[in-house]
Amino acid sequence: MKLLILEEALQGGEGHWPSYIGTIAAGLRSAGDEVEVLVHRQASPEVISAVGGTPWLSRNCWTDQRRQGAIGGLRHNLRFAREVNAWLNSHTPPDWVCSLTVRQQHLLALTWLATRPQQRPTPRFLLLFVQGFGTTTGAGEPTTFAATPANRLARWCFQRLGPAVRSGAVVLAAETAAMQAELRRFSGLPVALFPHPVPDAPAPGVIDRREAGRITITCPGFARHEKGNDLLQEACLLLRGDRRAERLHVVCQWPAPFTLPNGTALLPDRELVASGRYELLNQSLDAAAYAALLARTDLVILPYRRLSYHNRVSRVAIEAAVRGLPLIHTRGTWSEELASAAGGGLPIAAETAKAVAEALLQALEHAPTLQQAAKAGAAAIAAHHSAAGFRRTLLAAASEPPAP
Repeated sequence: MKLLILEEALQGGEGHWPSYIGTIAAGLRSAGDEVEVLVHRQASPEVISAVGGTPWLSRNCWTDQRRQGAIGGLRHNLRFAREVNAWLNSHTPPDWVCSLTVRQQHLLALTWLATRPQQRPTPRFLLLFVQGFGTTTGAGEPTTFAATPANRLARWCFQRLGPAVRSGAVVLAAETAAMQAELRRFSGLPVALFPHPVPDAPAPGVIDRREAGRITITCPGFARHEKGNDLLQEACLLLRGDRRAERLHVVCQWPAPFTLPNGTALLPDRELVASGRYELLNQSLDAAAYAALLARTDLVILPYRRLSYHNRVSRVAIEAAVRGLPLIHTRGTWSEELASAAGGGLPIAAETAKAVAEALLQALEHAPTLQQAAKAGAAAIAAHHSAAGFRRTLLAAASEPPAP
């Protein structure tokens, strides 16, 4: 099988893209597939090496503000279509063209590429959507779709793609059941559910507990409002002096202030940090440092806001689950779906500091039971969210008619 993966965000090494695309590409290559990864023309040598990439794409809509909005998005679609088409016209066609982080800046281009008339063998297209077209109205409620120009254009694209999707020439995909349902409702087309591959969990080394008897609860990833780090900090402040929380040790990655909706910048609370119960990591973590962090973690807390994470995958949640770490998660986010598949987890009842504090206390009380359940489900999560799982799903999509 010959595959072409498109990812302009592979440029400076930021974000999850090098690990995500690198994991998929390496897994496919080890299975005997031929994989070409088109990356940004200015990709760093480290990024190129991590994914085995070919510098080709000239713009990155994730970081370039000129690629935002209606006009910027159209310009990006046109350039993206022209550059991918140039590669396809100058190389032997692949079996699959895979765009694994489709945004509206790509959809028009990919629609044209997947449906244009050709004399040469036509590749199949895998279009995986990480951003939806709706707005959440609450936990368990379906998203709503605003009648914006961008959504009208997207619906036109899906209408155009309809025959190709129904024939199996184009596979629309999502990584979460919530996104799958939303995309089905919005497009009126079949949507496949794909795993989000992460590297195999390393063998456990020496675990640094630093203090006997305490429970370390980690919130991985850089602190942001959408991740609920403000709620977690406030919850820890609420628990100061509470004897039930004496064993609690919280670890956060917080290298810089982040902005709240009211425009103010939030800093870590100095007194809380000085207490020793609230540990801050102020730098990016390489793979070894990240593995060491999870090795000394007892539970992982993800107090994400539903507005951002109701249908959005959390890579750090998967990385925790494959290691058998229990997830403390906001009810109604995708992390709840993952925790359920792993066989457990602890929900945060509401997006409030009080609810986060209550969940922390429950985690301290029930840690052994939660850990036992998470460890029992780790192997199944690891098998699904792997490069081999991705390949199995792709082959199934190629051989089976799309479900309605």
